[in-house]
Amino acid sequence: MFRFVYILVLGGLLSACSSKRDVLPRKTMETLLWDVAQSSEFLNGYVYPKHPEQNRAKVDNLMLDRVLQIHKVSRKQFNATLEHYKKRPDDLKILLDTITARQGRLLNKTSESSSLVSP
Repeated sequence: MFRFVYILVLGGLLSACSSKRDVLPRKTMETLLWDVAQSSEFLNGYVYPKHPEQNRAKVDNLMLDRVLQIHKVSRKQFNATLEHYKKRPDDLKILLDTITARQGRLLNKTSESSSLVSP
């Protein structure tokens, strides 16, 4: 989750002024940030422990580029949307709360299904 916040901050710092049309719809950004967080968890949980020599910044950027490519979103759109939310902290809070709630539901569902399997 810390990488997720790092990517948000980094993206905000790298973003330039963009037009309103570059700002992604909230649902699109929500799905995109969910996948960015999931990819970060994958890297932290599986890739980096097995390959500690990796250049993390480079791998993080490659993974972000891949997620953006999957969603057919440009880096410019992503950065413009981050800048949009940076200027609207109340909207950003709602977006992040939605993602956090989604994570909570997933964790609850996983713990419930694992408790059903255990003796």
